[in-house]
Amino acid sequence: MRQFYDLLVANLKMTVRNKQALFWLFVFPLILMGLFGIVFNGGQATPRLGIVDRDNTPESHKIMEGFEKAQIIKLYEVSELKDAKKRLRAGNLDGVVVLPVGFSKDLKQAIAENDERRARQMAGENPDSVESPPKVKVDLYYDPSATFVSQVVRGSVANVLGSVDRAVSRSPTLLGLKSHSVRLTNLRYIDFLVPGIIAMTLMNSAMFGLAGTIVNYRERGILRRLKVTPQPLALFLAAQITNQMLFSILRALLLIGAAWLFFDVHVLGSYFALFVVIIIGSLAFVTIAFSVASFSRNREISDTLSNIITMPMMFLGGVFFPVDTAPAWIRPLIKALPLTYLANAMRDVMIKAEPLSAISYDLWVLVATTVVFFIISFKLWRWE
Repeated sequence: MRQFYDLLVANLKMTVRNKQALFWLFVFPLILMGLFGIVFNGGQATPRLGIVDRDNTPESHKIMEGFEKAQIIKLYEVSELKDAKKRLRAGNLDGVVVLPVGFSKDLKQAIAENDERRARQMAGENPDSVESPPKVKVDLYYDPSATFVSQVVRGSVANVLGSVDRAVSRSPTLLGLKSHSVRLTNLRYIDFLVPGIIAMTLMNSAMFGLAGTIVNYRERGILRRLKVTPQPLALFLAAQITNQMLFSILRALLLIGAAWLFFDVHVLGSYFALFVVIIIGSLAFVTIAFSVASFSRNREISDTLSNIITMPMMFLGGVFFPVDTAPAWIRPLIKALPLTYLANAMRDVMIKAEPLSAISYDLWVLVATTVVFFIISFKLWRWE
């Protein structure tokens, strides 16, 4: 019994002294629960809906009034469908409803046919022999690349349209919603997920690969021996960065190839633009990894700092799910995460086919991150 007690105490002491074990046992589950709770407990954002009234009649105005009264939608009147689609692709609108020319005429005819159908049924005719009036078409344009928001928009528009339908036509079945995607292909969740996974891989390979390697070199005295050689620090850093860039490109190509082979995921944009995004994004996280390695005295501290940095990015950077529903108070933090801009740039190229000019803001943020952390790394660098 005494031996069992001694072994138990020894194991408990080793566990308590192992900071990494404590992190994964206690801190990580709390972080995981907290991040999911923050993102999904903030309530959903109000969809921004553009409406194009091509009919411009009292009946179409009633439809617009119904949308204006709804508390679940922000309504923006747009004169031209072309302009509305442009704003939708740019992310300034979450959906566009179009009331076509002749909407009023079709609605009046549908109401008349529905009244006649009810009268014939009340007269005793067989309901199956009385045809239902055709539904009046209302077009909804949405962007499937905004996976969660597009689902919210379609559900919200359908709910509002049903309420307006009952108020205007005294029937819940006369207005029919027809959805149109503004993208060339309908996107699946895997299409949303793959760019985020690639971005996360670029981050993790730098943070847990490069940072740990540099700290390991310092602990083993390799850096101290390099210090006494004529080799300048810039040359050593350049070799490490080039090595990381090559493996980052290979990892990205491997993931893209596997996604294409097993899940039929295609890169809709330019491969050159994607190459530029990979290089700039990798450089940003390489400099962050160098900063961690410069600050850390041993591998344990390096891994702990890397976990602290990467965990919030993994769940708040939009890798696995959109963060559009995050509460307003945490959005500044989301916008401060480099992974947010890398994931956005990857998705814009891969599933939106955007050119480099359209993602210039994301790229400049990553470039600024690279410059800032390169300076930090240079200032904090220690050979021993």
